Amino acid sequence: MHDKEIQSFTEGLQQAQKEFYLDAINSFSILIEKYPDSDLADDALFNIGLCYFKMKQFEQSIEVFNQVIINYPDATISSIENANEFGKTAAKCHYGIFQCYLLLNKEEDAIKELEKLKSFNKSTYVILDDKKISFEVLALEIFNQFKNK
Repeated sequence: MHDKEIQSFTEGLQQAQKEFYLDAINSFSILIEKYPDSDLADDALFNIGLCYFKMKQFEQSIEVFNQVIINYPDATISSIENANEFGKTAAKCHYGIFQCYLLLNKEEDAIKELEKLKSFNKSTYVILDDKKISFEVLALEIFNQFKNK
């Protein structure tokens, strides 16, 4: 991995943290264009989907998350981005798609994404309060909250 890739990725993250989502999308897109084989390309594309999510453009977010799943099926979450997430980037994408479908009131589609998360149960997780929690468990918690409202 080159310093310029890391710099471009970090710049995109900083822009997203400041809620400059369009600028962040641009930075991540440049990284993908210049370094399509980079270990950060899948994470950059995921973050583009996340920016659309934050802007409440859920259909666009789903489209981008699906691009990650299709184009980078075996990619792993970069340790540069979040030191508390481990495993496959595709699992994060299914989790994002799941949330988008809930917010779009497409419960059946959300349930289908929840089923897809089962295959990642042991290999992809978040560390919260010193415990490994799978994206499936996180999704189930959100789904139960959704159902109880």
